[in-house]
Amino acid sequence: MKQFKAVAGVITIFVLGAMTGVLGTGLVIQHRMESFHEKGPPSIRPMFTKHIVNRLDLTPAQQAEVEKIVDELQAELRIIRRDFHPRIKAAFDDCFERIAKHLTEEQQKKLEIARKQLSKHFPPGRDFRRRGGPLNHGNGIPSSES
Repeated sequence: MKQFKAVAGVITIFVLGAMTGVLGTGLVIQHRMESFHEKGPPSIRPMFTKHIVNRLDLTPAQQAEVEKIVDELQAELRIIRRDFHPRIKAAFDDCFERIAKHLTEEQQKKLEIARKQLSKHFPPGRDFRRRGGPLNHGNGIPSSES
């Protein structure tokens, strides 16, 4: 009986450890995803400059110039992301509209739930649905007509 309790205890500790690891990992990933969508991608400056500086053995003056150039790149990438975000949203909107045309009313409700879940992956303050589009008739249910 003592041996059974010891084995059961070890198994219980192992299972609880595994569950804690899975839960912890899930929370960390969720936090990182939310942070990424709220703040945007992390700055490339530290990684990029470190890589360049180490490979090229730059002087402090050269390193300062490289950092300025990388800062400009970061700003340019931010503009590119800002410009392409509406196009990505529009592509998803179009996709949902086209799918909704082929669904029953019940399926359209489920599609709308999926759409709302997907919208959580876009930065806050941006409505995933196009205002006044065929999928937004004020009732939250996609329309089957267009």
